[in-house]
Amino acid sequence: MERFWIVDDEWPDYDAEVDFLKDTHKGCGIMTSKSLNDEDIEMFGAEADALICQINVRVDRELLSRLKNCKVVSVYGAGYNNVDAAAARELGISVTNVPGYCAEEVADYVIAAIYHRNLNLGRYAENVSNGLWGARAISHKPRRISRLTLFIAGFGSIGRKLAEKASGLGMNVMYYDSARTPAMDETAKKIGAKSVSLEEGLSSADVVSSHLALTDETRGFFSCKMFAMMKREALFVNVSRGGIVDEPALIDAVKRGVIASAALDVTANEPPGADDPILHTENICVTPHISYLSEDSMRELKFRAAKNASDVTMGRDIPEIVNKR
Repeated sequence: MERFWIVDDEWPDYDAEVDFLKDTHKGCGIMTSKSLNDEDIEMFGAEADALICQINVRVDRELLSRLKNCKVVSVYGAGYNNVDAAAARELGISVTNVPGYCAEEVADYVIAAIYHRNLNLGRYAENVSNGLWGARAISHKPRRISRLTLFIAGFGSIGRKLAEKASGLGMNVMYYDSARTPAMDETAKKIGAKSVSLEEGLSSADVVSSHLALTDETRGFFSCKMFAMMKREALFVNVSRGGIVDEPALIDAVKRGVIASAALDVTANEPPGADDPILHTENICVTPHISYLSEDSMRELKFRAAKNASDVTMGRDIPEIVNKR
């Protein structure tokens, strides 16, 4: 009888996962925990065949060594930086992720951030309340979206979906990625997106959107040097990982007018403290890491994370395994 351990502190229920696992593994055992703790590890986790966990659950070598029967750590998300994947491989444990499940939602967030910067309806409504009407109510004249240039740093599934949507709005789309895949070439050819150097993209764009994976090489990637390359009127959007950005450098760049504004759905510290400067800088909009969230994306995420765990426990070699030799 397989045993599946779900560790998550965000969601109110796990009906989708439980229904799938019980249908697929008759008589299986399932336990849910809001956090990692010694009692749950000893009572259930140590003998579990699979751990399904949220991206904020730290799965290090010490924990992995205590999961004596574990075959797979299935992460709820595309990122898996919370898991020591190398240690898991040494211990014979697969690590899986769920790439692309929220590509459309995150792309929509970036488009919304562009419109929010260009056409801030909330500010217009506030100006009406203050007795302003007509042209007097607008201090920042918007530009036609179709005249803007978007630079996408990182052309994975989300970056490509964003490129498709932006191109549909008439925007000029450029992208940079250190890798090159057939999927990138196909999307670029279909919509007319241009592959450019990092320097050209940063210096030419009205909007810079970050979709880079967080690695040792990309930590703090968007630094003073990078912001200095951008246009003074540029909007910077980060929907990848907070660690990609040198936040003090971003705050300084916005305050000094090196760039005009930023929209961040991720921060270096999550959640940020109430006194974190990133929350109190004019022209930096911070949202609570929700760009991935919709009814559709959550349904897909929960199903695919459970299926990844199921597939590996049944010995299937699936492409979602990220720590193969």
